[in-house]
Amino acid sequence: MYNSPVEEIKNKLDILDIVREYTQLQKAGGNWRGLCPFHAEKSPSFFVSPSRQMWHCFGGCSEGGDMFKFIMKTEGVGFAEALKFLAARAGVELPKRDASQVRWETERKRLLELLEWATRFFEAQFEGSPTGKRAKEYLTKRKVTEESMKIWRIGYAPESTRALCDFLLQKGFSSQDIGKAGLLAYSEGKTFDRFRGRIMFPVCDANSQVIGFGGRIFEMKEGRELAKYLNTPNTPCYDKSRVLYGLHLAKMEIRKQDACILVEGYLDALMAHQAGCKNVVATSGTALTDAHLQIIRRHSMNLIASFDHDAAGEHATKRSIMMAQQAGFAIRVVMMPQGQDPADVASENPAEWERLVKEARSAYDFYFDTALAFYDKTTAEGKRQISQELLPVMKKIPNKIEQAHWVQRLARELQVREEVIQEEMEKVRYEEDNSSWNEGKEAAALPKTRKELLEERIFALALARGEFLSQLTEEDHTLFSEKNAQLLSQIRGLSSLDEIERVVPPETAEFLKLLAFRGEVEQEEYEGEKEFSLCLEELRELVLRARLNDLALHIKNAEEAKDTDRLSTLLKEFDEVSRKFHAS
Repeated sequence: MYNSPVEEIKNKLDILDIVREYTQLQKAGGNWRGLCPFHAEKSPSFFVSPSRQMWHCFGGCSEGGDMFKFIMKTEGVGFAEALKFLAARAGVELPKRDASQVRWETERKRLLELLEWATRFFEAQFEGSPTGKRAKEYLTKRKVTEESMKIWRIGYAPESTRALCDFLLQKGFSSQDIGKAGLLAYSEGKTFDRFRGRIMFPVCDANSQVIGFGGRIFEMKEGRELAKYLNTPNTPCYDKSRVLYGLHLAKMEIRKQDACILVEGYLDALMAHQAGCKNVVATSGTALTDAHLQIIRRHSMNLIASFDHDAAGEHATKRSIMMAQQAGFAIRVVMMPQGQDPADVASENPAEWERLVKEARSAYDFYFDTALAFYDKTTAEGKRQISQELLPVMKKIPNKIEQAHWVQRLARELQVREEVIQEEMEKVRYEEDNSSWNEGKEAAALPKTRKELLEERIFALALARGEFLSQLTEEDHTLFSEKNAQLLSQIRGLSSLDEIERVVPPETAEFLKLLAFRGEVEQEEYEGEKEFSLCLEELRELVLRARLNDLALHIKNAEEAKDTDRLSTLLKEFDEVSRKFHAS
């Protein structure tokens, strides 16, 4: 009998089968190795251990964990969603939810099924009518390929007032279901299809399920003024403030490139992908929100904004820069040619789009370029307006050296002294950001010292080869930190990881399990016994050198205090440690 669904799932599934669906792996001793799916790399540093049912990247990203952590990372979901995903795969029934939650999940499942049928209906309409064929011809003229239309599941909503509604009613859905899915419009007590005469862009969640639509006009109707785009309203499945168009196709590439390119429109995202730039997503008919940033940060903390080169686009870019910086993102901006959007450039000249992305400017370059382009820097009024735009931005730069760089540039552009810029910047007031982003930020981990790294490596090799543990003497134990020395004493005489896991706390056991995994991997690349000896020798040298430096300082203090007795003791110890150091 299993103690929990998690335990049952882990017993029924093999992590190797799960990981191999996302990245290619090759046998490497008792483990499997491949390219890490979470960052770009040329040499494989990603390992899966079937015996330990864990994975770890020993390269750039250092991510690792069990099958649940892997699904959470690859699918960009929380633990609850990963649990449901793996439970369904393992055939494990999860504990019953309360009645309201069951009703909500049942309703959502039905609406997702309805939306899938609606997508199929729209896809079929390209060939279903002369207008549908013209819609497809419009996309072809915009250089959207047949393959892209299939990948993104683009379709057409016919002009008929109830074509979709009647189709869905025939499939067994009710008018109430269709309305809840956001596909009905209401007027004078009558219902009709919300989307008519539009090219349809299905919007998917991270699991590739259709949750809503964006509909684009492609032919202007005489005597009718229609919005260029019409989007699904908020529904139990769809909330535009929490949805990024194309994320289901872009999430893996965002992790590999460690950068997310954010564009405004459906076609912008689609054409960028078609041009080979697959780490691109778009906001769905709304401005960037905190929820969007929370989704993006699951995949990367590097954001590249690429909006239209017009007043509205510049405003959106500045707003996005401000929000992204507050959220801790490193942000750059693609400087689009005047009068062109990402879809235009990516479709007409993919190489030019690639160049623009590679040459994306820093946020501060963008602020400078737009301010200097908009105002006349040769006039007093223009200089005042430029400084009003830039000084508040520059004052927020936390690094004083970086700030000085931009002060120098502004002084040079406006042909005034740097002191003047500094004086004016001091007058600028701004409120410190106290948003929830700052509260949620994790403190950056301090880099490990060489001694800490050596201790970890010795542990890793010793755990992978149990006999190495017994080779560590009492004197060797004194080389380690107090915490690790205590751990060595606690596990002394034990040779297998199974034995060790029974006598240490669970969190320590997990850490040692990872170190043992690392030791196995490193033994395949190095001669294990020789590597163990070299690491132990270097650790001894580090400790002795540190002790000599410490003694030298105490000797100097004793000399200055004329404490001859203490000086004699210190000199004797210095001589002993020095002999050990040179012997090592």
